[in-house]
Amino acid sequence: MNMELKLQALADGELDASEIREIEAILAQDGQGGALMQELKWTKAAVAGNEVEVKLPESREFYWSKISRAIEAGEKRDAAPLSGRVWWLKFLYPAAGLAAMVAVMFVLSGGRTTDGSDSESVPEDVDAVSFRSETQGMSVVYVADEGGNFSPVGQEVKNDSEADN
Repeated sequence: MNMELKLQALADGELDASEIREIEAILAQDGQGGALMQELKWTKAAVAGNEVEVKLPESREFYWSKISRAIEAGEKRDAAPLSGRVWWLKFLYPAAGLAAMVAVMFVLSGGRTTDGSDSESVPEDVDAVSFRSETQGMSVVYVADEGGNFSPVGQEVKNDSEADN
């Protein structure tokens, strides 16, 4: 047990005779422990002598009967059927949670563009630069070779009529 806890137990009178003798022998050799023990005794005396006694305005039985009545009233209120205007809240909260989950899944799914085509991710160790021209309806991706030189590797044509040309 920690020495401070042993001193606290000694001040509170929680130790038996053999433990008291053991701690008093340690305190005789340790000046800092003796000072701490004296401070604990002074604190205990100050708290015990100046403790404010709180009295309830009601008797003990009346006080507990008020608590019992409040508990019973709460149980009756919980057992009462839901009123006409709040019954739908029982269904609204789960529906809102489901809608939030769907929205999060939609956002996290990613990888889709607004025109319905799939975008392809490039590994992190490959240097790539992409260019998209909305007016021309095409995308060009430049991929660097081992020397760091970029060259185009493909292009996407937006309309089938432009692909025939």
